[in-house]
Formats: sequence, C-alpha cells, structure tokens
Amino acid sequence: MPFVFPNGRNAHKPMSENALGYLLNRAGYHQRHVPHGWRATFSSIMNERFPADRAVIDLMLAHAPKDKVEAAYNRAKHLKRRRELSQIWADLLLEGMRPAHEIVAGPMR
Repeated sequence: MPFVFPNGRNAHKPMSENALGYLLNRAGYHQRHVPHGWRATFSSIMNERFPADRAVIDLMLAHAPKDKVEAAYNRAKHLKRRRELSQIWADLLLEGMRPAHEIVAGPMR
C-alpha cells in the first residue's frame, strides 16, 4: 500500500519526522509555526465543534487516558467515529481547494 506522505527520495518509505518542519520553515513560518501546532489546531477546532467527542478526539491525537483505571479497562477504539471526524477535518482543510483526486493524481517526482 502506498504512503499518503511518502519520502521525497524513496516512495517506499514514509517522509521523515522533520519534513513538515522544514516545509513550514521554507514557507516563511520559521519560529512562528511548528508541525505540533497542527495537532493543537485540530484539537481546538474539533473540540469546539464536537464537545461530546472529546474522548474520541484525544484518542485521535494518541493521548493516553489520565485515569489509570480507565486506561486499564476501557480499550474502545471508536474507529467509526474517528473516521467520521477525520473526514470532517479533511473536508474543512480542503474547502475551496481542487478535489483531492486531482491533487493525488498529479505528477510524481
């Protein structure tokens, strides 16, 4: 299965951990925005829009439950709702953009 974010030099490997940081720096956001900011943005916007889904949003960000008893017994993944929220987020990010299939079908280096 191909990577959504492949390595620029080898499409059979994922992009590096630092790739997004380098991209933001080159785009003029050096010392103004960092990749972790996307996680904060996602959390803030989705919690504002869907406060009842706070636990699911935390799962999407790979946050561990603070309550050790809950962490030990509740192993729910909430995959259906995670997919729904992910699609809502993707739609929000792509609002006004070319359709995703046109972007993905573009030329590869």
